[in-house]
Parts: sequence; C-alpha cells; structure tokens
Amino acid sequence: MTITLTMLSLIGSDKTSIYSLAARPLIFRLPPEGAHKVAETALRVPGLWNSFRIANGTGDRKLDTNLAGIELPTPIGMAAGFDKDCKVLGSILNLGFGFVTGGTVTLTPRPGNPKPRMIRVPEQKALMNALGFPGQGLEPVIKRMKKSQRNHDRVMLSIAGTIEEEIFECFRRAQSLTSGIELNISSPNTAGLRIFHQPARLRGLIEGLVVEKQVPLFIKLPPWPRNDENRREMLKLAATAVDAGVDGLVIANTHPIENSRLKVGRGGLSGAPLFDHTELMIADVQAQVQGQAAIIACGGVTTAEHVWLLLSKGASAVQLYTSFIYEGPGLPARINKRLSKLMNKAGITSVADISGPPPALN
Repeated sequence: MTITLTMLSLIGSDKTSIYSLAARPLIFRLPPEGAHKVAETALRVPGLWNSFRIANGTGDRKLDTNLAGIELPTPIGMAAGFDKDCKVLGSILNLGFGFVTGGTVTLTPRPGNPKPRMIRVPEQKALMNALGFPGQGLEPVIKRMKKSQRNHDRVMLSIAGTIEEEIFECFRRAQSLTSGIELNISSPNTAGLRIFHQPARLRGLIEGLVVEKQVPLFIKLPPWPRNDENRREMLKLAATAVDAGVDGLVIANTHPIENSRLKVGRGGLSGAPLFDHTELMIADVQAQVQGQAAIIACGGVTTAEHVWLLLSKGASAVQLYTSFIYEGPGLPARINKRLSKLMNKAGITSVADISGPPPALN
C-alpha cells in the first residue's frame, strides 16, 4: 500500500501531499505525464483500492446527491482529464468520489499536442496543460466500459469532436454505458472546438443529440472573464444550451493562458487560483438559468468549505482534478467527512439544504 500511494503521489508536487514526502527525489526526475502514467499503473493494481471504500465517506446518507436525476453518494466528482482512456474508473470511485468523468474521448485516436504540454506550478497549486485530447479513441474505451459495468450508475463520459458527425457517433455508442454524457466544447488547447461557441451551431448540435438522448446530457462551457461583453457572450451560450435541451452545465473548463514553457505557447490553467472565479461564475449562471438545469462547478475546488460555497451558490455537484494531484488520494474522503461535519454544525441533513457561508468548525 505504501509503495502504491507513493507512486500515486508522483503526479503532484513535493510540497503539499503527505503521500509525496517519501517520493521527493523521484518527483523532480519525472515529468508530469510520466508521473501520471506511474499513478495510473498503481490504480490498475486489482483490488488494492477496494480498502478505501471502508472509510471514504460515501456511506454517509447526508451526502446523497441528485444530479439531473442521477443519484450519487456524494457531490464530489473527479473531472475529465485524469482517466482519459477509462482504464481506472473503478479505483477512482473507491477513493471516495461520488462520480467520475472519463475522457475526454474522441472518435479516433489522437496524439495530442507536441511536448512539453503539461507544466506544474507548485507555488500556486496549479497546472498548465496543452494536451489537446491525446487518447486511444472511442473503440478501446467502449470495450473497457462494457467490461466494467458495476459502476455504470456513477460514471460519466466526456466526449468531443470538431464536426457534428464525430460527436454524434461518440454519443450514440457511449451513452448506454454511462450515467451521463459530458460534451466538451471548451478545451482552450484543442483546435477546432470554438466553432461550437456560435449559438446557432451549438443549438443545432444539442438539438440533434437530444433527439437520441437516453441519459442526462451536460455541456462543459469555457470560463468567462469579468469583461461585460465576453461575459454576456458566454452566458448567452449557457442559455442557448439549456433552451436546446441539455440537462446540465459544467462551469467551467480551464482558463486560457499563454506561456512559452508550453511547446504550443498556450494552454489552460487549472488549480487553486481559479476558485474565486468559479464561485462568481456559478452565481452568474444560476441567475441566468434559474434552476432549469443542473450545474456542476469545476475549477479550484480543494476543500469542503469550497464545496459548501459552490453548492450554496446553486451548483448541484462539483468536480476536481488538480487539487487531487497536489493533495493525494485521501482528498475526496477528507472532503466528504468534513462536509458532513459542516452539515452537522449547521443542523442540516441534506446537501440540497446547504445555503449561505459554511459554519466555522473548531
């Protein structure tokens, strides 16, 4: 177990995860993608992660969550990007996540952008990535998901493409194997997706998917700056998606960033610096959609207090990824348990009743 936890910690920095202390010398030798492969290997050890289920907080009924009709044991989800080819979804759930989003998956295999394309920013507990959807394509993912249907009701799949036909094919073939589909039209480091930022094009795409929809459909939107014009543009996109028939919105993708350390010179920023902005966007979009769609908050989530604030602003659930990399595999269980304590302190027994600021704990 100690060896495996050390392997998993290699994804992160040397400063924040208690699991990374023993791995410090190795961390500086492994680039982020190499470290991620080591962690993925660790998570594929059969049965090892089942032991986490005993005390991961998902058995606390106060945390039961309804996400657009999907019943979950906790509102904490793993965001798309960690398990791109859906190899370790079950192990991730065992750590205490209420749900996990595999992918993002494209119809055909893709190499992604040239390296270096992922940079740690440990002083900010952040990452810069310009991956560009590297992956094996839909076919291997479908085969894996058919063999692993035990967690079907807590697994979502993120799909993407640059033309409608690619997205329709992914949607048709994948939806029966998942509890929900997340459509990614917003990766800032993937060419061709901005075509769906045109409201008319987005509406046509969603309406076509809704005709065949068997499970809830979520759209992952780009973040919006506080600039009024761009903010109105993105909120119009959210309104268009809801009006066209989506069940939920994921707010939001990584924040576009330019940096010469990335081979392509630009990518997306994730991690702790995003949280305050995420909170503002959730309030914006809830005011826009007025409860007509579920909202998944994504960006900078690290603590139970963060989860509380986002749920109180109108989110139904949250996703995290970068904080997991920095804080280690015990993070979802710690958030579950502390969120339960906050609810006890506030005297509430359902996450649906969370409102206002979180209470102070001793």
